[in-house]
Amino acid sequence: MTTLELKTKIHQAVDNASAETLQEILDLINSKSESTDGKDELDQFIDRVFKEDDNLLRRLAQ
Repeated sequence: MTTLELKTKIHQAVDNASAETLQEILDLINSKSESTDGKDELDQFIDRVFKEDDNLLRRLAQ
């Protein structure tokens, strides 16, 4: 399914949803966005730790 087809189906579903369902959808979208941001930050932190503490991590592994 193309992006345009997906967006069209989503719009149709949203148009027919109740206010309660719309709130649940919004909450879900927001939680997914927040978790992605948190994951990106965690990934950056881990990368930085591996770069900065490379020698220490190698010595600990031995």
